[in-house]
Amino acid sequence: MSFTSLQELIELAEKENTTIAEIMLKTEEEQKGIPKHQLLEKMAELLEVMEEAVRKGTESPVMSRTGLTGGDGYRLNLYAQKGISFVHPKTLDTLSYALSVSEVNAAMGRIVATPTAGSAGILPAVLIHALESGRFKREEIVLSMFTAAALGLVIANKASISGAAGGCQAEIGSATAMAAGTLVELAGGTPSQVGNAVGIALKNSLGLVCDPVAGLVEIPCIIRNGLHAITAQAAADMALAGVNSVIPPDEVIYVMHEVGQQMPESLRETGIGGLAGTPTGKKLMGQVFNQKTGSQPAKYQSAYDIIGPIMVGPSSSHTAGAVRIGSIANQLLNEKPVHVKFSLMGSFAETYEGHGTDVALLAGVLGLSTSDENVPFAKQLAEQNGLSYEFTKRILGSYHPNTVLIELEGETRSIKILASSLGGGKVEVQELDDYPLKFSGERPTLVIRHIDKKGFLSELSNILNKHGFNIARLGLERSKKGGQAITICEVDARSVTVIIPILKKELEILEDILIVHLP
Repeated sequence: MSFTSLQELIELAEKENTTIAEIMLKTEEEQKGIPKHQLLEKMAELLEVMEEAVRKGTESPVMSRTGLTGGDGYRLNLYAQKGISFVHPKTLDTLSYALSVSEVNAAMGRIVATPTAGSAGILPAVLIHALESGRFKREEIVLSMFTAAALGLVIANKASISGAAGGCQAEIGSATAMAAGTLVELAGGTPSQVGNAVGIALKNSLGLVCDPVAGLVEIPCIIRNGLHAITAQAAADMALAGVNSVIPPDEVIYVMHEVGQQMPESLRETGIGGLAGTPTGKKLMGQVFNQKTGSQPAKYQSAYDIIGPIMVGPSSSHTAGAVRIGSIANQLLNEKPVHVKFSLMGSFAETYEGHGTDVALLAGVLGLSTSDENVPFAKQLAEQNGLSYEFTKRILGSYHPNTVLIELEGETRSIKILASSLGGGKVEVQELDDYPLKFSGERPTLVIRHIDKKGFLSELSNILNKHGFNIARLGLERSKKGGQAITICEVDARSVTVIIPILKKELEILEDILIVHLP
């Protein structure tokens, strides 16, 4: 990317006399090779999904699958219409919109992770409120989403957007800062004012813990989305009024990372401490699950790593990320699955039922996408398709808290992957069949099984280069010299199917080759 800090981003925009949104859009064009109009069309589709979620929860009550929460977006919308509120009714609209999106998420409806599902109500709320104000055209709102993406990329790469890694400040705090900066640029503010809005908003969220009751993305997540949507608007107005963030925003982001690192595990999405550990929190957990209750940043590069994916709720890490991990396993097996064992660690292990991680992993293994409305019914689909499954908890090593080992069997072959959900739906495979190989599946990825041979990588690189493919990541692991080996090759291309028969013909030692690519 052309920027790695907010200061660089601000200076770049000022130097080129342009907006942060245009810088992000240009960066996206260069990285993906997709024309500007197509990138804007894709972002417009995301805005439509956001707006659908806003309307769904304000026009009628939406209840969560557990019944613990729901209907508050609708209630607040009705109250705002009475005109008797302390806060201006139009401002209350923003709050009700954020509640609505979060309630749709808790009901496992379709939302857009911004940057995560747990904080998905904030940006849609302020954007739809801005659209309804009549001050901005829909096209301007769509373009402003690239501002949000750029700000989110810096935060994600410098700190974290994962509650399991950095607490709720990493999710709600990041979303609030993104929304505040976006509103400033949308209103014609300078790049420096955008930075001030980010700093002001993020400072107000420092130390916010992730303490979901019963491990569900409901209490207090939904209410926090609503209140922080208003915080984003207030931070934007402060910046536009000339209020500065005395501590530079990049330093605030660094501090957020430090605070997250020092936060105890019980306050990082485990559903153990904070509100989750109160007597009522424990009682609700027992009520939901009918059981006794006891006492590394991702390398985010694309705008759509931050604004997206479109997904079925309730959690981008635990649901969307889990679907994607399961999907990678499905593609690697490359045949109908008959049995799967999931071994969960950390936050995955503690909260997998509440976040829907179990059904999400199964859905991915069955070949469903993050936005498929059948994700909640994956267990029934598994039974219909003859797929048996089991879930266990175990310590898997020093990996991200949201990590799972999948042992997947088909009728003729089996595979094993260790993978982590890093936040915002982004995932990374850590091991494949016990080989320490890392890949994400975001780019078309060639998974090549072969015999170790001197010059193999050189031959592979030459063939790909000859046919116009650029290698983005390349890794090889072997059992021994001259023994079994696996090569992972990610390429910058939209499709790589044409190269498969060529590789099979020219690489004699090749045993098997598959393509892994997440939609």
